[in-house]
Amino acid sequence: MSKPHRQARRTKRYTPRPVRTPMLVGTDLVLRPLEAIVDRLEIDGTVDVDGKGNPVFQAGDGDWYDAAGAIEGVMWHFDMMATRHGLTLPLDGLKELVIAFRYCVPVQASTIRKLRAALPVLRKSMSLAAPDEQVDLLRQTQIKAEMEGVCRV
Repeated sequence: MSKPHRQARRTKRYTPRPVRTPMLVGTDLVLRPLEAIVDRLEIDGTVDVDGKGNPVFQAGDGDWYDAAGAIEGVMWHFDMMATRHGLTLPLDGLKELVIAFRYCVPVQASTIRKLRAALPVLRKSMSLAAPDEQVDLLRQTQIKAEMEGVCRV
Protein backbone atom coordinates (compact mmCIF):
# COMPACT_ATOMS: atom_id res chain seq x y z
CA MET A 1 0.00 0.00 0.00
CA SER A 2 1.36 3.42 -0.92
CA LYS A 3 1.56 6.35 1.44
CA PRO A 4 -1.18 8.91 0.79
CA HIS A 5 0.93 11.95 1.85
CA ARG A 6 4.19 11.10 0.19
CA GLN A 7 6.30 14.07 -0.90
CA ALA A 8 7.24 14.49 -4.52
CA ARG A 9 10.86 13.90 -5.45
CA ARG A 10 13.12 16.89 -5.72
CA THR A 11 13.78 17.69 -9.37
CA LYS A 12 16.23 20.56 -8.85
CA ARG A 13 19.82 19.55 -9.50
CA TYR A 14 22.46 20.15 -6.88
CA THR A 15 24.87 22.91 -7.79
CA PRO A 16 27.58 23.64 -5.26
CA ARG A 17 28.13 27.23 -4.16
CA PRO A 18 31.30 28.81 -5.46
CA VAL A 19 34.10 28.63 -2.96
CA ARG A 20 35.01 32.09 -1.73
CA THR A 21 38.72 32.38 -1.14
CA PRO A 22 39.92 34.72 1.57
CA MET A 23 41.23 38.10 0.51
CA LEU A 24 44.73 37.41 1.76
CA VAL A 25 46.59 39.00 -1.14
CA GLY A 26 44.35 42.07 -1.31
CA THR A 27 44.62 42.55 2.42
CA ASP A 28 48.39 42.26 2.25
CA LEU A 29 48.58 44.84 -0.56
CA VAL A 30 46.60 47.31 1.54
CA LEU A 31 48.05 46.75 4.98
CA ARG A 32 51.70 45.83 4.23
CA PRO A 33 52.77 49.47 3.55
CA LEU A 34 51.03 50.59 6.74
CA GLU A 35 52.81 47.87 8.70
CA ALA A 36 56.12 48.96 7.13
CA ILE A 37 55.49 52.54 8.30
CA VAL A 38 54.75 51.33 11.83
CA ASP A 39 57.84 49.08 11.78
CA ARG A 40 60.06 51.96 10.73
CA LEU A 41 58.56 54.25 13.36
CA GLU A 42 59.35 51.61 15.97
CA ILE A 43 62.89 51.00 14.74
CA ASP A 44 64.22 54.51 14.25
CA GLY A 45 61.26 56.88 14.63
CA THR A 46 61.40 58.20 11.07
CA VAL A 47 59.32 58.13 7.90
CA ASP A 48 60.07 59.03 4.29
CA VAL A 49 59.11 62.57 3.32
CA ASP A 50 58.63 64.43 0.06
CA GLY A 51 60.28 67.73 -0.88
CA LYS A 52 57.81 69.68 1.25
CA GLY A 53 58.38 67.53 4.33
CA ASN A 54 55.09 65.64 4.10
CA PRO A 55 55.24 61.93 5.03
CA VAL A 56 55.04 59.60 2.03
CA PHE A 57 55.30 55.86 1.46
CA GLN A 58 56.05 53.61 -1.48
CA ALA A 59 53.23 51.21 -2.31
CA GLY A 60 53.50 47.82 -3.95
CA ASP A 61 53.06 49.39 -7.39
CA GLY A 62 56.28 51.40 -6.94
CA ASP A 63 54.57 54.80 -6.78
CA TRP A 64 54.91 57.20 -3.86
CA TYR A 65 51.77 58.34 -2.06
CA ASP A 66 50.89 60.82 0.65
CA ALA A 67 50.96 58.77 3.86
CA ALA A 68 48.35 60.82 5.73
CA GLY A 69 45.84 60.65 2.86
CA ALA A 70 46.41 56.95 2.25
CA ILE A 71 46.09 56.01 5.92
CA GLU A 72 43.00 58.18 6.18
CA GLY A 73 41.54 56.29 3.20
CA VAL A 74 42.25 52.95 4.89
CA MET A 75 40.62 54.30 8.04
CA TRP A 76 37.51 55.38 6.07
CA HIS A 77 37.38 51.94 4.44
CA PHE A 78 37.36 50.16 7.80
CA ASP A 79 34.94 52.70 9.26
CA MET A 80 32.45 52.05 6.46
CA MET A 81 32.87 48.30 6.88
CA ALA A 82 32.27 48.59 10.63
CA THR A 83 29.15 50.68 10.03
CA ARG A 84 27.74 48.20 7.52
CA HIS A 85 28.21 45.20 9.78
CA GLY A 86 27.73 46.78 13.19
CA LEU A 87 31.32 45.98 14.17
CA THR A 88 33.60 47.81 16.54
CA LEU A 89 37.03 47.99 14.94
CA PRO A 90 40.06 49.51 16.69
CA LEU A 91 40.63 52.61 14.54
CA ASP A 92 41.93 55.00 17.23
CA GLY A 93 45.58 54.32 16.38
CA LEU A 94 44.95 55.04 12.70
CA LYS A 95 43.19 58.31 13.57
CA GLU A 96 46.07 59.40 15.78
CA LEU A 97 48.62 58.49 13.10
CA VAL A 98 46.71 60.49 10.47
CA ILE A 99 46.64 63.51 12.77
CA ALA A 100 50.37 63.16 13.51
CA PHE A 101 51.24 62.91 9.81
CA ARG A 102 48.79 65.59 8.68
CA TYR A 103 50.07 68.19 11.15
CA CYS A 104 53.72 66.97 11.29
CA VAL A 105 53.74 66.27 15.01
CA PRO A 106 55.66 63.43 16.69
CA VAL A 107 54.00 60.03 16.79
CA GLN A 108 53.45 58.98 20.40
CA ALA A 109 54.48 55.59 21.77
CA SER A 110 50.85 54.99 22.77
CA THR A 111 49.84 55.39 19.12
CA ILE A 112 52.37 52.74 18.07
CA ARG A 113 51.05 50.38 20.76
CA LYS A 114 47.46 50.94 19.58
CA LEU A 115 48.49 50.27 15.98
CA ARG A 116 50.36 47.09 16.92
CA ALA A 117 47.24 45.81 18.68
CA ALA A 118 44.86 46.95 15.93
CA LEU A 119 46.63 45.75 12.78
CA PRO A 120 46.05 41.99 13.30
CA VAL A 121 42.35 42.66 13.99
CA LEU A 122 42.03 44.83 10.89
CA ARG A 123 43.92 42.29 8.78
CA LYS A 124 41.60 39.49 9.89
CA SER A 125 38.42 41.50 9.32
CA MET A 126 39.49 42.52 5.82
CA SER A 127 40.77 39.11 4.78
CA LEU A 128 37.55 37.37 5.82
CA ALA A 129 35.25 39.88 4.11
CA ALA A 130 33.55 39.25 0.76
CA PRO A 131 35.64 40.41 -2.22
CA ASP A 132 32.67 42.11 -3.90
CA GLU A 133 31.95 44.06 -0.74
CA GLN A 134 35.60 45.12 -0.44
CA VAL A 135 35.53 46.43 -4.02
CA ASP A 136 32.34 48.35 -3.23
CA LEU A 137 33.91 49.81 -0.09
CA LEU A 138 37.00 50.77 -2.11
CA ARG A 139 34.85 52.64 -4.62
CA GLN A 140 33.00 54.44 -1.83
CA THR A 141 36.31 55.37 -0.22
CA GLN A 142 37.62 56.69 -3.55
CA ILE A 143 34.48 58.78 -3.97
CA LYS A 144 34.84 60.17 -0.46
CA ALA A 145 38.52 60.94 -1.08
CA GLU A 146 37.65 62.85 -4.26
CA MET A 147 34.98 64.79 -2.40
CA GLU A 148 37.39 65.58 0.46
CA GLY A 149 40.16 66.56 -1.96
CA VAL A 150 42.72 63.97 -0.85
CA CYS A 151 45.27 63.64 -3.63
CA ARG A 152 48.22 61.51 -4.70
CA VAL A 153 51.76 62.91 -4.49
